[in-house]
Amino acid sequence: MQSPVDVILYAEISQYLCMVDIEKGGLYAGGIDLTLPRKIGMVRKNLSWLYNKDSTDTRLIPLANYLYWLCDRWALIAQNISGNGGSVATISGTTQTPYEFIVDASTSFIISGQSSQTITAFIGFNVIFVRNNITQSTVDAGGGSSYYSWNKSTGLFTISPAAVLTELFQIYPV
Repeated sequence: MQSPVDVILYAEISQYLCMVDIEKGGLYAGGIDLTLPRKIGMVRKNLSWLYNKDSTDTRLIPLANYLYWLCDRWALIAQNISGNGGSVATISGTTQTPYEFIVDASTSFIISGQSSQTITAFIGFNVIFVRNNITQSTVDAGGGSSYYSWNKSTGLFTISPAAVLTELFQIYPV
């Protein structure tokens, strides 16, 4: 269950995403109800008003659930955009230097045959991983493709397939 504050944030983003999808949908708006962005906006404003008036009101949860339902598929996208459920990791004023290296057998940050490494310097950040000048995805598309995973809470960086000699790796904190 999402908190009313989170749902208000998701609804703001969802309203915009819904309008964009309607525009992209052409003459029939891709089958999306043309009044949906306005409905999302009205319910969002009502929920925000009620929350600001009394954050303990028992009507907040049902109204937030209804708004979340109205946001439909855009709510999940909004959660991703907003930083994993509405919380955003704070970034200190220091800039982290990206890792850029060629994989070798013993001295590189990730050595040949290795498939994971903890990067404590990047904890709290998202990362972009570039392998041999090709930006990698976190999605395993199957068929022997390359991908990676990143846990910004623990700093665990995992790649598939494992590192191979002479590959160029670039890992950027964002």
